[in-house]
Amino acid sequence: MHFSKLLFGLVGSASAIDVYFHSADNCNGAAIVCTGLNPDVCCTGNSPSVAYRGVPTNWHINAQGFSNGGCGSPKWLADLNGQNWVCMVANSRPNYTGSRYWFVSRRRAEGTCSAGCTEQAKPDTLVLEDGVTKYDIAGLDDDKVEELFAIANSGAGPEAFAEIQTRRK
Repeated sequence: MHFSKLLFGLVGSASAIDVYFHSADNCNGAAIVCTGLNPDVCCTGNSPSVAYRGVPTNWHINAQGFSNGGCGSPKWLADLNGQNWVCMVANSRPNYTGSRYWFVSRRRAEGTCSAGCTEQAKPDTLVLEDGVTKYDIAGLDDDKVEELFAIANSGAGPEAFAEIQTRRK
């Protein structure tokens, strides 16, 4: 009995935040995604909107979007306290080039940085415009990811991704 309660508690506390760099300026369209991003890690991309999805509603986090390469220049700060997602839009150029989050709670933030983190993650998933079709892009070079994202941005369906069908999730 105690084991099942412990297991349920661990499963309930394990959550993953996914950061979507969307092709459209309203957090719609194709996206490249950093899945399961950890706090204070900069997810890099290049898009007019960034969405945080899968945020546990009992977490209080700040999510920040940046421009000028990676997590260079702060652009937008979102405070999520009870919300499971947020959409950050670029009201003006330049696009978002990076995003990261951190816990607002002092207890959870202990040992983490609130500014100047240097660890970066590249997107590991390509999501087509349908929001359902996904491909593993981890390990592909940056030029290939840009090419695939451009094809996805055109509204192409799975038939346009024959060369990476073995990477479909």
